[in-house]
Amino acid sequence: MIERIILFCRSIIKKLLLSLKRFPEAIVLVATIVFIIIFMNHARFLQESTSEILRRICLILALGIPVFLSVRVLFEKISSLKKRTKVLIYAGAIGGLILYFFLLLQDLSKVSVSRYIAFSICFYCIFAFIPYFYKREYFELYIIELFKSFFITYLFSMIIYTGFIAMLFTIKSLFSINISEKVYFDSMLIVAGIFAPAFFLADIPEYDKKFNADNYPKALKVLLIYILVPIIVAYSTILYAYFMKILVTRQWPKGIVSKLVLWYSIISTIIIFFIYPLRKMNKWAKTFISYFTIAIIPLLGMMFVSMIIRIKAYGITENRYFVIIAGLWVTGCMIYFIFAKHTRNIILPISLALISILSVSGPWSCYSVSKLSQNIRFEKILKKNDMIKNDSIIKLNKDLSETDKKEISGIILYFNKYHDLKDLKYLPKDFKISQMKDVFGFQLHTYNNKRDKEYFNYYALENGEFLDIKNFDYFTYISSNNYTNKNPSKEELSVVYTFPKMELKIYKQGKLIYSRNVKDLSKELRKKYREKNQMKMNEMTIYDQTEEVNVLYVFKHIHGFEDKTTNEININDLDFYLFIKIHDKKY
Repeated sequence: MIERIILFCRSIIKKLLLSLKRFPEAIVLVATIVFIIIFMNHARFLQESTSEILRRICLILALGIPVFLSVRVLFEKISSLKKRTKVLIYAGAIGGLILYFFLLLQDLSKVSVSRYIAFSICFYCIFAFIPYFYKREYFELYIIELFKSFFITYLFSMIIYTGFIAMLFTIKSLFSINISEKVYFDSMLIVAGIFAPAFFLADIPEYDKKFNADNYPKALKVLLIYILVPIIVAYSTILYAYFMKILVTRQWPKGIVSKLVLWYSIISTIIIFFIYPLRKMNKWAKTFISYFTIAIIPLLGMMFVSMIIRIKAYGITENRYFVIIAGLWVTGCMIYFIFAKHTRNIILPISLALISILSVSGPWSCYSVSKLSQNIRFEKILKKNDMIKNDSIIKLNKDLSETDKKEISGIILYFNKYHDLKDLKYLPKDFKISQMKDVFGFQLHTYNNKRDKEYFNYYALENGEFLDIKNFDYFTYISSNNYTNKNPSKEELSVVYTFPKMELKIYKQGKLIYSRNVKDLSKELRKKYREKNQMKMNEMTIYDQTEEVNVLYVFKHIHGFEDKTTNEININDLDFYLFIKIHDKKY
């Protein structure tokens, strides 16, 4: 038994060393990413700006993984490359990643993230097709081998991780040893982020390994042909029945058709790709490929009609652009399956890589096309209401329709959230959303979307810090949950705090001498400290004064959210210490 365990451990170490020798850059990158995330997991008082930089570094390192994997398999394929050429390729890859980090990954906005995903898809596709590029058969079996290795590796890793945390939990329970909860997360990162990728990369087939139809996994064959293909056929029947209903009722549904058809068509394309090597030996596979590729075209047409209706009403956005591009790619794949006499399915990842890059680059990118479309839509609405004069917006005396107000608001919110208000034509220079009423004559129509809210939770650290309060005579603690208002007519000095307005009033012998909305004061802290939640006591302090009184607010806790579309700050809850100094004055 012990000998078997030793042999097993040796085989694992051998695979890890093989992986490190064959793909050293990828192993170093994944290990670095894991250590950065572990550091962030354990770091205390890490500023938000520092956290974002570290997240961006992790992303660029993650993008480097498929880049250097592609470089390595390229070197294996073209073994005759000179050392100087290899150095130049490495320098180009490193330089490209550095430029990408500083030019295209300056933040983690939706534009940056969507572009990043597109580049990642592109480089993983390149890594997949380089070994089989140009006149090599059974590319599908090579991809199946990769998927099989990936699945087995992570199943194996999950078992190891489960066993490890079970041991940790047992030790903690039986011996009363304090084990931090963060250790469990660290363990998962090490197993899933270092061990699993290294184990998987060791199983990537060598460049000269050949495949044939006999290598097709039997379990996968049963799963695809006898389970998934019938499900796809049944799903197609449901969609066709729905299509017939639309034709009969002449009532087109809103939004749902494109999503249903798109994901179904993408999954169908993947299934066809995987079963393609079986078409010569399995009649059911051949029949499905022959007829399904034709039958899906009308359904794709239904998806395009649905998208055209949406675009005609609301213009093009990045999401609609990606749906259209993905639909065109699937349609192109089906046409290729139908008409190509000598099919080489390596064209699928090649075309996907090309489309991924083109969709986020250049004047035809999703960002450029979306901005142009929304500008055209914006101009059309303004002209319809005679709101343009000398290339500037003029405010009408009459009230606009609710539909036009919502559409104008939606366009402005779109640019403010995903792009820049400067990209929207006709807006005044340095236009801000707070100027909506002055420029357009109506308030912005906002939408209650949780994804557009950035929550914050500030609290003062109790670290023995002292504050100088020698110039104050009175003190009280105010909480939104349990503060009791005093009767200003009976007390020499009384403080009244109303919630949820969060309004503070101070009375001297029944006379109001101070009034302030504490909510507005606390918003200043949000504007000042966006990059951290835990703050020193002096950072949570605001001083205020009038002719009658000096007031010191020492906030203990502030909770709220900021609307990312309008930059409006909302305070939900707060509590604070209040210090008061009454000026020497008779009342």
